Amino acid sequence: MKVGSYFPVQAGSAFYAMGADDCSLFFDLDKLTEKQQIDHQANIALTAALQVALIALGKPADWVGMFEEFAKPEWAPVVERYRRQFRAAGYATIPPEHVVFGRRDDFYDSLVGRVPDVDLVNLYMVSGSNAVLHRDPVALAVSRNLNSKFHFAAHAPAFGIPVPETYVTTKAGLDDPATAAFLDRHLAEDGAVMLKISGLAGARNVTVVDSLNAARDYVAQYDDTMDVLLQKKLNLADYTEMTCDLRVTDTEVSIANVRQILFAEGVWVGNYIPATYHLTAAQEGALLRVGEYARHHGIGAPEGNNCGIDYFVGPAGEIVVTEINVRWTGGLFPTQAIARIKPQGAEAVVCFDVVPTDQIGAYLDFVEAYPPGPEEGAFSTVSLGFSPFEQDIGGRPHVYVWHLVMGDYAAFHKAKLATLAPGVLPTTDLIRLPA
Repeated sequence: MKVGSYFPVQAGSAFYAMGADDCSLFFDLDKLTEKQQIDHQANIALTAALQVALIALGKPADWVGMFEEFAKPEWAPVVERYRRQFRAAGYATIPPEHVVFGRRDDFYDSLVGRVPDVDLVNLYMVSGSNAVLHRDPVALAVSRNLNSKFHFAAHAPAFGIPVPETYVTTKAGLDDPATAAFLDRHLAEDGAVMLKISGLAGARNVTVVDSLNAARDYVAQYDDTMDVLLQKKLNLADYTEMTCDLRVTDTEVSIANVRQILFAEGVWVGNYIPATYHLTAAQEGALLRVGEYARHHGIGAPEGNNCGIDYFVGPAGEIVVTEINVRWTGGLFPTQAIARIKPQGAEAVVCFDVVPTDQIGAYLDFVEAYPPGPEEGAFSTVSLGFSPFEQDIGGRPHVYVWHLVMGDYAAFHKAKLATLAPGVLPTTDLIRLPA
């Protein structure tokens, strides 16, 4: 069988083995800083929701690896309710007998020797923690390069990819005169600078700094050799932050979807997905060039690899690319979920949110009251997944959920407020859609 990170749509049987991979791409999990440990644990909790979503994205011949917490008596019935919800919404689904449970803290090690007989083992990304499955140092080196902000900053301009002005240094190098000159110029021009380091997805390794001291504070807990990337901050009054996924095979590159990033109180929470997207020829060419860049640097399986692009659209329609991620992205799951039940597309909003644990039943009642289908009203909903790892919020246990709304978001929000108790899906109250 083949092992790697492949695009979701595969004719053969697949075993989806997806844990929290981002941190182990660049770091030894036994040597994380305190902040990295906190971020990694949060990433594990969120990744659990992805495992539930894979039940919907897979087919009856497929298998999925899930954290063993899902098999506990308090959560197993909830997983089955999700499976019933998925089937009612029109998904083929992976059956319960095709689930392989693994340990939370060494997920891939616990799967070794229990991989089912399938055509593909499909990973979220090729990383260090799942090397026990892929056993491919060349693929790991390619993944490290193509998921590195630093590799992209060094090589993208020569490939004709427009990027913001960037300066790369180290923690120790923050005290160099050249660093001060870059910071001083861009602080004067833009009022702030983007600071990025290697690490986790979801902007946990990205911050805005308005002084040299702020930059020093952000990287204080790391070694002096930690790489630091400083980048011009684009003015959001002039630029719109977007993201898209490319399917990269050994013969071609195609655009799979385009999404707008949604923020709530300055924090990334999800995506706005248009029913159709319109790119100019120049924009399409710029995005496809990124896929060719990724293929030039080592990806492109016949089954297709995914390449996510974070980019901005400027006032004249120009594209500026900030980074790429050669892996499954947070937006790939919902766009594929939509495509399976609405091939014509649907305007949608998807976000991670929280639900008090004692309200999970009421939440799913609400979701199931507005299913997609031929008789749906102004909107429909699908809960793509949940996490069995409870979070204490205000002294009350909550769980993460991954919520998808298709159609009229305002109608959904009105129905939610009228139906669900306060504190259920609070992030949906904060989302403002693009005009």
